[in-house]
Amino acid sequence: MLIIDSNVWVALFNENDSQHHKAKSFFDKLEMKVIIPEYVFIEVSTILLIKAGKNIAKKFIEIAQDNSDVEICLSSGELFLNTLRIFKNSAKDKLSFVDISLLFLSESYKIITFDKNLQKAINIHKN
Repeated sequence: MLIIDSNVWVALFNENDSQHHKAKSFFDKLEMKVIIPEYVFIEVSTILLIKAGKNIAKKFIEIAQDNSDVEICLSSGELFLNTLRIFKNSAKDKLSFVDISLLFLSESYKIITFDKNLQKAINIHKN
């Protein structure tokens, strides 16, 4: 199983996103189950609401909830505290709290992202 970052989900559901075709192509080829961490779920829903409207945000929520290949993973105290620790101590100024949570989760899961800063941090973190 893998985790898909917010920017990939947003690009998939927002046809006006510059990465829409890239995201659609990725999902068309995807053959495994995915996890959506709670923080990513919240971020995607909010960004879609702002950028694409309530109906698109609801479509994402409904598809994520009703798809047997998608597991919504609620946050734990451990994830929150580790993300908080890394966020406070990190020199990575361009990574959001959600990005830092994905950086922490990259220890256990493959992360798919279009964010070059996050991808770079994940690559460094794994080495």
